[in-house]
Amino acid sequence: MRLILFLSFLVSSFLSWGECSDINISAEQKQSLNSTAESNYIVKYKSRVYFYSAPDEMCRIKNIFIIKNDVVSIYAEYKGFSSVMFFRKNGDPASGWIHSDSIEPIGTGVGPKE
Repeated sequence: MRLILFLSFLVSSFLSWGECSDINISAEQKQSLNSTAESNYIVKYKSRVYFYSAPDEMCRIKNIFIIKNDVVSIYAEYKGFSSVMFFRKNGDPASGWIHSDSIEPIGTGVGPKE
């Protein structure tokens, strides 16, 4: 019985990963790009803001999140999600999708004013 439950979990994990990959491909084709001149945003929520591998609730990445006052660079938006990059304390980048309503612009960015 345990083996059947494990195999069911394993298969459903692979299926959702495939779905997330397809969703991400579609989002990349339809997303709205943001200006690099104003691409820096700050996390406004007190709770953890989790990253997603694609802009869909089922695609949440369990162990990657940001917290209040972290700064992210936003690249694009799609269906209530923002594609962002965040640099961890050790300098390693983390990128993915987060809920757009969890961040607010701070008026600066990585690119020149247009």
